[in-house]
Amino acid sequence: MTKKLGTTALKFAAVFQILALTLAACTALGVNASANVCHATGDAANPYEEISINSTELLDEHRVHANDIFPVPEGGCPTSLVEVVDGNITICHATGSETNPYEEITVSVNGLNGHGKHAGDIIPMPAEGCPAVPIVTDTDEIAICHVTDDAANPYEVVMVPSAELDAYLLANPTDINPMPVSGCPAYLIEVDDGKVTFCHANDGASGSYEEITVSVNGLDGHGDHENDVFPISADAGCPASLPSNSMVTICHATSSAKNPYVKITVSVNGLNGHDKHNGDIIPAPANGCP
Repeated sequence: MTKKLGTTALKFAAVFQILALTLAACTALGVNASANVCHATGDAANPYEEISINSTELLDEHRVHANDIFPVPEGGCPTSLVEVVDGNITICHATGSETNPYEEITVSVNGLNGHGKHAGDIIPMPAEGCPAVPIVTDTDEIAICHVTDDAANPYEVVMVPSAELDAYLLANPTDINPMPVSGCPAYLIEVDDGKVTFCHANDGASGSYEEITVSVNGLDGHGDHENDVFPISADAGCPASLPSNSMVTICHATSSAKNPYVKITVSVNGLNGHDKHNGDIIPAPANGCP
């Protein structure tokens, strides 16, 4: 009996050691199966897109992307392509000192050595080097769909500090505030006397959409409604019924010869902009991505 208990204890000890080593490896990388990643798109205009990692399989796929950034920094994905040298990037670490506010350091792109969670750090280091004075950032920002005057891409997402919101909206009366959870519309929305018309989802038994008109500023709270959408097109109007599934799985083209596609799940409302990516396969084939 004692020998049997001893064998069982050894087995538990071995399993515990394996789990501990696995956890340590994940911690060292700074990423896990629920982390978000800045995925390098290969598009100079939009060099990164934020992708939610919700499975070990997806995490493993992104680990081999040398230019991806794990995890998404506190300030969001960079707006220009970051130079990755031997798996490392250079950042400006906030020291808290007024006389020497930043220290130029080089860290691993995988995990960022924990600096992705430092609100004061600048990731990556600007081309002109680290600032000589502290940069004050307003973390209380609102995502807004800004009118671009580009017919192919009528809106872009801009982050506006809440303290500057009123002045911004006065200067940009046709912008949509806030950005709906389904993303910015794929075509230009008409703003009439400060109001916009869109499709409100009736989640009751009818399972249908109702066309309503609300203020463009605040959207009367409808910006937070996951199933509310702007009409599919200016001419088509609202869909006949609610989608049976608000998410769809697609194959996103990575521009990598070794791993040409990554399987991701996005909202059917707006497709997170992937309907504008010529290489993406929507939806993913039943037998998986090529």
